[in-house]
Order: sequence, then C-alpha cells, then structure tokens
Amino acid sequence: MKKFLTTTIAVFLVAFALYYIFTDPEGTADVVRGFFSGIFGFIRALGR
Repeated sequence: MKKFLTTTIAVFLVAFALYYIFTDPEGTADVVRGFFSGIFGFIRALGR
C-alpha cells in the first residue's frame, strides 16, 4: 500500500511539474526552485 501511495504522489508531482513548465515557461525557474526547496523541507520533516 505504501509503495502505491508513493508512486501515486510521484506521478502527480511529475504531471504537476510538466503542467507548470508548459503553461508558464517564464515563471517555471522560480516555481521549480520553490518546489524543490518545499520537497526537501517535507523530506526533512518526515525524517525527523
């Protein structure tokens, strides 16, 4: 079950990122930067 959840989240994140890149190429750099800092913050919080 946990693997399924992880896969679903990963697919969703990839689709979301691609959607952003295609709809807003100009703002994508900022979004990606914020997105990754958010992901790393999330992983750090989970690791605690």
